[in-house]
Amino acid sequence: MYRIRPLSAVGTDSSAATRAALIDAAAPMFIAQGFESTRTRDIADKAKANVSAINYHFGSKMGLYQAVIKKQSEAMIETYPLETAAVRESDPATRLHWLVLNLLRRVFTTHEDDRIKICVREFVQPTEALDFLVNEIVKHQFAIMKSVVAAVLARDADEAEIHRFAVSVVSQCYHYGMAEPMLTRLGVKLPETDAEIVELAEHITRFSLAGLRASRGAPPQGK
Repeated sequence: MYRIRPLSAVGTDSSAATRAALIDAAAPMFIAQGFESTRTRDIADKAKANVSAINYHFGSKMGLYQAVIKKQSEAMIETYPLETAAVRESDPATRLHWLVLNLLRRVFTTHEDDRIKICVREFVQPTEALDFLVNEIVKHQFAIMKSVVAAVLARDADEAEIHRFAVSVVSQCYHYGMAEPMLTRLGVKLPETDAEIVELAEHITRFSLAGLRASRGAPPQGK
């Protein structure tokens, strides 16, 4: 288990600045080259720090990688939250639309925003950091998705069923990002503006609401 050295334990302002510089220097390298191919010497040189500072602040190269994942993920979540306190008080359909819209915004920001790319790389080419990413970030995001799905269902449903519905909704959003090269070759027009993202979100929301609402009258599986 790799543990990131807490910022409170770092000490001086200059030490905190070195820690931040290492994260900022490492992020584009990890995104472009992956964990294995990125050299700690290159990170340290770019951050204008000693290589030993990586072990001091993060315990290891993996600890630095996890710190980058955490910073990038939290920034993306803050910009495109799947739920806010105000949205949580809205009706289930509005909550679902908000969730879908912000998932799509995360997907389509990958063209000019690197923050989600390191997570996508970790999903496609997992390292030891995947457990960290799931436990620190993804589990909470998935809990929000399940909560929204349960609210739309408005009936008793076991966890396996809620999981299926949540994954079905999310997959509609992430397929556009993961399968972009194939979709463009098939002639599928992908959103290029926020207005087009909103339009796609409305479509996915309508489609998902229809399926979720139709399941209300469905008998339990196997009966």
